[in-house]
Amino acid sequence: IIGHNMRGGDSAGVNAMIPGTRVECIIGVVRIRDFSTATEVLQSKIMTFVNQIAEVVHGVVNEFRGAPNRNSGETFLVIWRMESHESLLNPQDPTAPEDKKEKLKAAGKLAGMSIVAFSKILGGLHRSPLLATYRGHPGLQYRLGANCRVNLSFGLHAGWAIEGAVGSEFKIDASYLSPNVSIATSVERATQTYGVSLMVAQSVVELCPVSVVSKCRLIDRVIITGSAAPMEIYCVDLDYRAVSVDLADPLQIVWNTRNRFKVRQFLESERTAMQSDSFDVLELFDGDQSIRDMRRRYTVEFFQLFNMGYQNYSQGEWQVARRML
Repeated sequence: IIGHNMRGGDSAGVNAMIPGTRVECIIGVVRIRDFSTATEVLQSKIMTFVNQIAEVVHGVVNEFRGAPNRNSGETFLVIWRMESHESLLNPQDPTAPEDKKEKLKAAGKLAGMSIVAFSKILGGLHRSPLLATYRGHPGLQYRLGANCRVNLSFGLHAGWAIEGAVGSEFKIDASYLSPNVSIATSVERATQTYGVSLMVAQSVVELCPVSVVSKCRLIDRVIITGSAAPMEIYCVDLDYRAVSVDLADPLQIVWNTRNRFKVRQFLESERTAMQSDSFDVLELFDGDQSIRDMRRRYTVEFFQLFNMGYQNYSQGEWQVARRML
């Protein structure tokens, strides 16, 4: 984004007065729970605290072909750019059917990867021995209770955004501006209302492969400020309390320039492999030990009973729904 704003000028300076570009993307919002309390207790160490969390969030998002965009204290904005799916769904669109199918498949793969990425971040956060040390912090225990722990909540929504540089000659930031960013924030805020960690909007679920949709549970149909129509919201059931801290000894690696370069090469090869036709997002979801641990308590009977209750709720059968839910 910044490179685009530097292009074509008479100097190496950045020109902020350049129109942005409309892009279709999946917008993710990650929020640190109890951040204001942590700031009061940790004081100057809050920077270290946020950066330790950012290392997990940015690392996993980058691995799954996303782009961490900005941090505003307690929140991280994450973007997955994709081909425009709205035009592809339009029957008047001149794109050849084969091309449409491939581009929709690519968009669905990105949508699935965004859900897997956020699930892996939650598992990685609670496995981290470094972040587990905050559970024993006396100040946090006093304010949040003996069972306090570092925790995150997540929201996902898909839509358009204007990509560009915001600022002036004194300071400039790469940013994404759109009502859809506000909707993604509202979806994330709903995690507190519904008592879950990961909420996914209907716009993302509609893009996902059927195998990934089966991992999402429809929990309500709501009107969100900024959205033209009511939307269904889903959650991915993850019990982070089932994750054990990784107590294995850290790898004895000297992080010199050579080793860092080799690791970057390996990560880039993994990202490239995710673009192949044989890549299956579901395998990543089912193959992750932390995700399996977090989903173990959610049985088929639970999903069937909840779906029955939700159908009664959506049809206005309040008393029946109350008994089931």
